[in-house]
Amino acid sequence: MNTVTRLALFAGLLALVFAGAALAGSALDPDVDGESASVEPHGSEREHSGGDGEDAHSAPQGSPAKGLAQADRGLRLVIDDPDAVATEGQLAFRIVNERGATVKDFDVEHARRMHLIVVRRDLSGFQHLHPEQTKDGGWTVPLRLDGAGTHRVFADFSSGGESYTLGTDLQREGRFTARELPHPAQAVRTDTGLEVRLQEASGEVRFTVFDDGRRVRDIEPYLGARGHLVALREGDLAFLHVHPESDASEGSDIRFAVEYPSKGRYRLFLQFKVDGRVHTAAFTREVGEPHGH
Repeated sequence: MNTVTRLALFAGLLALVFAGAALAGSALDPDVDGESASVEPHGSEREHSGGDGEDAHSAPQGSPAKGLAQADRGLRLVIDDPDAVATEGQLAFRIVNERGATVKDFDVEHARRMHLIVVRRDLSGFQHLHPEQTKDGGWTVPLRLDGAGTHRVFADFSSGGESYTLGTDLQREGRFTARELPHPAQAVRTDTGLEVRLQEASGEVRFTVFDDGRRVRDIEPYLGARGHLVALREGDLAFLHVHPESDASEGSDIRFAVEYPSKGRYRLFLQFKVDGRVHTAAFTREVGEPHGH
């Protein structure tokens, strides 16, 4: 074999070696072109499909809307026995991790370790409950569903410094007649007869309470603040995280920072305490353009 032939064979062998190395490298690292792979890190704000028929991407990315999915960032809401609500008037549920183990450690948020919001799909029958934790880490609470039809259940909590709102549906048998959503109004009456007036500007929602025309100033602390507000979007019932802007000792108004994720109609449920009693006022808001984008 002459020298030229040897050099040609050696060059061919080197080419085979480099081709094999490149193929192995691409198998180990698919980002061979320098483009970042679309991988969602643990703890991202994107909603995951909860497996209960909900489209977890109904809300725009980056919006504060939550509760569209049964699972999020590795945690899942599990109802132990849905039929027990109808038969026993009791709801038992738990939060499980990716391994199916019950999560037992929760942070105190808004003075509680677990908030349970229940509302019918037509945004009637609003309930804000505080379940008791059982020895095995689950939660239980008395619950009666208001009217036949589909009811949305939201578990609102924080664990490991991360806030979650997980949602699923409960059914009540019977003939369902949807209730019309009330028209938007600047003033409504609570279930106890107090008048609540609403003002909204620049992302701030301000409520003022009146009793027989007299401005109520002695609003008592409720869940660590002057009030608690839940905002739900009509249709998919996206849950907005709403934060109070003042503590329980500032002035007579109840103020919140609200960022609507999209245009549409929303139902705002305000709860506050006067004379040792929690009062609830509900408002319909029509949003023409997205905020915060």
